[in-house]
Amino acid sequence: MENPSFYLWIGLALGAVVGAGAAFFYARIRGFFAKSEVSQLRQENRTLKQRLEKKDKHIQEMMYHTEKIAAGLAEQNNGRSNHGS
Repeated sequence: MENPSFYLWIGLALGAVVGAGAAFFYARIRGFFAKSEVSQLRQENRTLKQRLEKKDKHIQEMMYHTEKIAAGLAEQNNGRSNHGS
């Protein structure tokens, strides 16, 4: 006499064991590749790109302020030359 619930419990137990084993090996393999040189170079490249974007943004802000100051000085010089003639 076969008991279907017995096979259900065996299937669940085997599924849990196989799932835990797969998760363990996935974590080990992913950890191995995370420490690889390629992964480190990708991370370094990402960091350098972020730093470059920050510097570009800063340079653009400085250029904007410089142009604003130059426009103000030009306006002052034009005002002086018009009054002097």
